[in-house]
This record gives sequence, C-alpha cells and structure tokens, in this order.
Amino acid sequence: MSHVSIIAVVDDDEAIREAMEELLESFGYKGVPFKSAIEFLKCIDRSNFDCILSDIKMPGMDGIQMLSALNKDASRPPIVFMTSFGDPRIRAAAMRGGAAAFLGKPVEADQLIKCLENAVVSSSR
Repeated sequence: MSHVSIIAVVDDDEAIREAMEELLESFGYKGVPFKSAIEFLKCIDRSNFDCILSDIKMPGMDGIQMLSALNKDASRPPIVFMTSFGDPRIRAAAMRGGAAAFLGKPVEADQLIKCLENAVVSSSR
C-alpha cells in the first residue's frame, strides 16, 4: 500500500477549505481542514502532515505569523500559500520565511498540485 500524503488546509473560508479538500482528494491526497492558523498551531502532532496549504489573510493570526511560529520547529512541513492579496511585500516575507510557494487566488488546479507535489517531494528527502 502506498503512502497518501496528508495536507493541512488552513483557511478561514469554509467554501475554500471544502473545495481544496475535494481537489486534493481527486489527486490522491488527504486534506485535513483547519479554520484558522491558531487552530492549526493547537494541533498536537503536526508531524503527520506532509505539507500545509494556507491562506495569508485570516482573523486572529495571519499566514505569515503562523509561518514565523512554525519556523521555531525544526521539523515543520513545507508551506504553500495561496491568497487573493498579491502584495509583493507579503510575498517577499513569505518566501524569506521559507514558504515553498506563493500562489494567487483563484489558483489553477494544475499549478497548485504541481507546487504541492514539489513541496511534498522536497520534504521527504
């Protein structure tokens, strides 16, 4: 039996979370939804995740703040950001912080899956 990569989907928009879960499943991944960065950070065993797919703008804690918190953990999974806010400063902060990719919404399914595949492959090395 082959390993199914598990992707955390962190987004405050329920419709986006559901759509991403369905998309991931259609490509052979398992999506696990989180409605906020804070909810994801409260997850006790984040080592089960092969990658994180996260929005940037969320109430309470944004994606860049979550990335900063996760960077304190040496074994954090790669993070792919997707956002409607393509501010170059936010993109630069995400990439400087170690994000695997930064995609604009709406994101094309093929582009997203390719970024996730690259992130999962690089994390398993």
